Amino acid sequence: MVGSGRTARLKQIIAVANKYKIVKNITQQTNPDQVREAFEELGPTFIKVGQMMSVRNDIFTLDFTKELRKLQDNVKTDDFAEVKQLVESELELPIEELFNSFDQQPFASASIAQAHHATLKNDERVVVKVQHPGIDKEIETDLSLFEKALPLASWVPESNVVDLKNILKEIRESLSNELDFRKELENAERFYELNNGWKEIRSPKMIDSYSTKKVLSMEFMPGDNLKELVNSPEDELAYPDTTNQELKEKISSLLIDHFMKQVFEDGFFHADPHTGNMLLQFISEEENQQDQDAQDEHYEGKFGPFPFNFDLSSNEPLRPFRLNVIDFGMMGSITKEMQLKMSNVIIAIYSKDTQRIANSVLAICKQTGPFSEQKFNEELDEFLKRYLNMPVKEIDIQKVFSQVVVICHNNNLQIDDSITMLIKAFGTLEGVIEELNPELSLFEVIAPFAQKYFLEQFDLKEELRQTGLDYLTSIKAIPKLPSHSLSVLDTFIKGKAKLNLELKNQGVLLERAEAMVNRLVIGLILSALVIGSSLLVQTSPGGGTFISNLGMFGYGAAAVSILFLVAESLYRRYRKWRDK
Repeated sequence: MVGSGRTARLKQIIAVANKYKIVKNITQQTNPDQVREAFEELGPTFIKVGQMMSVRNDIFTLDFTKELRKLQDNVKTDDFAEVKQLVESELELPIEELFNSFDQQPFASASIAQAHHATLKNDERVVVKVQHPGIDKEIETDLSLFEKALPLASWVPESNVVDLKNILKEIRESLSNELDFRKELENAERFYELNNGWKEIRSPKMIDSYSTKKVLSMEFMPGDNLKELVNSPEDELAYPDTTNQELKEKISSLLIDHFMKQVFEDGFFHADPHTGNMLLQFISEEENQQDQDAQDEHYEGKFGPFPFNFDLSSNEPLRPFRLNVIDFGMMGSITKEMQLKMSNVIIAIYSKDTQRIANSVLAICKQTGPFSEQKFNEELDEFLKRYLNMPVKEIDIQKVFSQVVVICHNNNLQIDDSITMLIKAFGTLEGVIEELNPELSLFEVIAPFAQKYFLEQFDLKEELRQTGLDYLTSIKAIPKLPSHSLSVLDTFIKGKAKLNLELKNQGVLLERAEAMVNRLVIGLILSALVIGSSLLVQTSPGGGTFISNLGMFGYGAAAVSILFLVAESLYRRYRKWRDK
């Protein structure tokens, strides 16, 4: 039965792959829309593959990755009897004892799970996310088929540009995390602590006692998908004295401010901030006032000889809407060290200093093979000079990051995984901002945030201390300069000095030098063979003797060798001419 299921799934994959020409389109990076449609048709495993491909700007073109970011789940809903059985099995109680009500029809269905509205025994409205029964086995079947197909992929010439085994390992780990709702629960609880109540941002509270590996329960969050606002008439009033267009501009600024806060303050960010993961909720002025918690700040210190200690309470006025963030399956983390390095990259791009950009990019990379800093700088400089001449407002941060990733990959440099996830999130957010407010430049807005973070992390006292130590070390070394100079001159005079030179492309130069020496040696051997054969022929007593025949054989061998060398030289020139 299991074997027949695997066979049927394999036939389905092959049929869809042929229908949409997946292999050809991926290897040649053409028709990304067909690849997206094929992945959506093939289900959760392939959707996850597509999502992982969408962040690989070092392998795929920007058009390809942008299209794959549009991947949507198109999964049929499960029969309620199966859902009920799984919920009761996971929570170990009959569903009637757990909930006052539980909607049989889900209001949303994605690749891994579907979501139902329900009411707890205390009348609290909740959302229950239930994993599709058997989805874990279906994904495992797909992954095992992938593993068996890996040897066949080696026959596709373009497959050598990626480490397929490593990518399959990443997919397996990622899907394993998504199939365990306890990890999403942890992400959601951390996000709630850091972000719920920040300006107009809200997020649902998780209900731990109603959550397991396959069931996730959370507070119900009201509101409409943010996409509704994107498609709304611009001149229509969203709420008193505010049109939809004005609201779009306000929400654009809020989204950017919030994302910068996640990245540069929390070090923990939502890695998939598309419109489907945000709900826009309008509230009354009375509800708005009640929801504005007082912000308490504590101050203490000394004013001359007099100490002071007091608390200051203030309210930050909020607008009559809330942006409710949901779905925490894809989150990213970034360390303090990497935060500072990323801020350096953004500031460097903003300043348009190519050398500073090169240095800041190198700081977020690790070397994976032979690396030439000169070649890297030349390639990066060529791209930046062509791109950074435009005004700051017109700089497309996603295109810059994508091309930088490609240049790094071509020079055996791998960008830190947290930065790769951050670039993906930047790209998704930029798409949302373009839909809401096309006039707003994401890069122009985030640059000041990076500068602010850099200045906040800048420890003037430590920098002055380090600079002072450097100056003291230099001053201490000054009296020794004359003696060191005399020592160097003395070494040169006595002929003990060695001069080390580093040649560019020395491997190629050595190969060419070796080829020249080989030809010279062959030429000398042939010359010696011709001269020796002539002496043997001339000194032999008469024709037909062994010595005379030996001389003639030498002539023949020399002639054949010369013809071969001439033919090889002509063939080499022909190949060079053809490759031009």
